[in-house]
Amino acid sequence: MPELQEKKDEIVQQNAKSAVILRDIEDKILEGLTKHDNIAAILETDELIEVLSESKKTSQEIAERQKESEVTEKEIDQTRESFRSVAYRASLLFFCIVDLANIDPMYQYSLQWF
Repeated sequence: MPELQEKKDEIVQQNAKSAVILRDIEDKILEGLTKHDNIAAILETDELIEVLSESKKTSQEIAERQKESEVTEKEIDQTRESFRSVAYRASLLFFCIVDLANIDPMYQYSLQWF
């Protein structure tokens, strides 16, 4: 089911992008805190407050998306696991057929009768 694999790949990419966005937000907050020497200067500017409120909204959105992606990812993994037994049997069959080439030619002729 290639569409499930594509969806899982999208989820992984979105999670990676979300992690980068969260890291950037943390960097902005730390930059805002370290830019000023004293606490009074931090409180006088609205820049840090705006960054904090924006980061709160963004982090909540990311958290919601991650919850949804976890559910979807679990469903995809369950679907993948349902194919595991089929894949195991198919691999056994494949290697059995490959090993048939190693049979002595004298016996290969009698295989059609078998």
